[in-house]
Amino acid sequence: MERTVKLFVIPKDNVPGGPPNAAKEIAISARSLDGLREEARAVVVSEGLRVRSISFGPSGLIVYAEETR
Repeated sequence: MERTVKLFVIPKDNVPGGPPNAAKEIAISARSLDGLREEARAVVVSEGLRVRSISFGPSGLIVYAEETR
């Protein structure tokens, strides 16, 4: 299955409670819903970000992450 991830990144200067940047959309695929969650986490971490939350929405996944660099 393929889904779209809406990734909201909170800039390092705004961590922990500042507003995130505009959403970036990423396409991912996996064999199961749990696999989608794991794939989303892997993509976010590979971009050097720290995952804050991952949620399933009606049209895909929504991820909030923080800059670590």
